[in-house]
Amino acid sequence: YARSTGYRIEQEKMAVLVQRLTGREHGGFFCPDISGQAFAFNFYPVAPMLAEDGIALVTAGLGAPDDDKIRALRFCPRHPQKLPQFSTVDDILQNAQRYFTALDLQSARRRVDKQIEGGLQKLDIDDFPEHPIIKALSSTFVPDENRIRDSAPSRGGYPVVTFAPILKHNTFPLPTMIRDLLDSGSEGMGGPVEIEFAVQLPRGRDDEAVFHLLQVRPMPQFEQQAGAGLTPEDKAEALCFSNLALGNGHFAGVTDIVLVDPETFDPAHTVDIAAEIGRLNSALARAGQRYLLIGPGRWGSADRWLGIPVAWNDISQVAAIVETGHPRIQADPSQGSHFFQNLTSLGIVYLTLQKPEHGHLHWDWFERQPDLARTAYLRHLRLTRPLVIQVDGRTSEAVIREQPQAESGMS
Repeated sequence: YARSTGYRIEQEKMAVLVQRLTGREHGGFFCPDISGQAFAFNFYPVAPMLAEDGIALVTAGLGAPDDDKIRALRFCPRHPQKLPQFSTVDDILQNAQRYFTALDLQSARRRVDKQIEGGLQKLDIDDFPEHPIIKALSSTFVPDENRIRDSAPSRGGYPVVTFAPILKHNTFPLPTMIRDLLDSGSEGMGGPVEIEFAVQLPRGRDDEAVFHLLQVRPMPQFEQQAGAGLTPEDKAEALCFSNLALGNGHFAGVTDIVLVDPETFDPAHTVDIAAEIGRLNSALARAGQRYLLIGPGRWGSADRWLGIPVAWNDISQVAAIVETGHPRIQADPSQGSHFFQNLTSLGIVYLTLQKPEHGHLHWDWFERQPDLARTAYLRHLRLTRPLVIQVDGRTSEAVIREQPQAESGMS
């Protein structure tokens, strides 16, 4: 490389930076108690949260956001006790972090190479109920009572990492510190910022907690959308427009649509509709196709009379969801907590159109499109001209339109 670029090795200079890691050793493993990120702008707010209130993601131990078994807990720093993914006991058990990552001090003593993950271990929380991290951040699930108690794990119960001691009982002022740092960073940088941090909680009475701010920078997603607002023409000409949308960005190349047929829709058969969607989703997964899902009521609702009770595996291939209204179903706009975690972590767009004031959907255009397949309650469309989905996360506005030929290479 040096010869090809003309650099002279003897003229190059190098520096080595040694930085202290946040964390402590316990049982041969080293990690911080909490790792996290926070963002000054939240593209997926749920009432009473506002987009400007921001969002934080925290994990026990070393963070591993690419591992779905190490689930980060999302919370709003201004509403730390409002947790959509923790609405019921079943939601908590499904969405709570089940593993944590730590540095194995024994294996880490081997030769260091470019595979930095070599010294990391994924530890099952059930195997470490006495670990200080688990004690400090967990509640207890009592199977006999089907109840989760905000207390340290005890006999007859199992630890569940809920962060309740911090978010509900304020044993450490994490939400306040995150909020203040996001406000200060946004003011100093002239726009929304994101931060990374690590926390070491006290081990004993004379010990002190430590909050380490690791990084602060402008939000790249927000910068990408700067100046890309939707024009009145975009909204008027779109096949679908919503002013109550979750997400952010520009998505192209969607050719498949799964549409709940409003003519055959029956609230008494929402479970059957969910099963039909699951079968279509499996076929599209095998083909590697993403799709637009359109239908009435609350998607993922636990109440079958308020919407279609899909589970995440029923809609795993979805690229965007449109929640529409229907004369036979009465439900306030909502994002089902059962799969809300997946929507936000995967950046899936969610458009609400339950009422006329939310926007429009040109049903006549969809009615004219030929069916690739049809079931008792669903239509599967495959377009020759792909769709574009554009969302302005600052205004919560989104449009779906046909993709111009010039944009065929965009995604």
